[in-house]
Amino acid sequence: MSEYGIDIALIQESYLEPNRPRACAIAGYVQLRTDRTHARRGGTALYYNRSLHCCPITIPPLVNMEATGCRLAMTGHSTIVIVSVYLPSPKPLLRSDLRALLGLGDAVILFGDFNCKKSQMGLCRNG
Repeated sequence: MSEYGIDIALIQESYLEPNRPRACAIAGYVQLRTDRTHARRGGTALYYNRSLHCCPITIPPLVNMEATGCRLAMTGHSTIVIVSVYLPSPKPLLRSDLRALLGLGDAVILFGDFNCKKSQMGLCRNG
């Protein structure tokens, strides 16, 4: 990833398993991950370049989403929270899950696979 200048990579449906903690390690990067333990597939991960001032965060309990996140401190800027999110289909997107994640800080960026149709997000009004 470093040869392409990638500092942070966010992964959804990682399929990683808790019994293999070093699976998919990448030299020069810190791996944070949330493995799905109750079923196959799923899971989220986040990789950040070791040169960044990042630290893992505890994700609050979520009903339908899976997530992994970190705080990124940048010189001259406020700290931001970056979260890799996966919403398995066909589970609905819940406001309570979004509120929990957006409550992690003043500046939160959610990246990921929301598996949402326009109607689930309130964008379709008449059919």
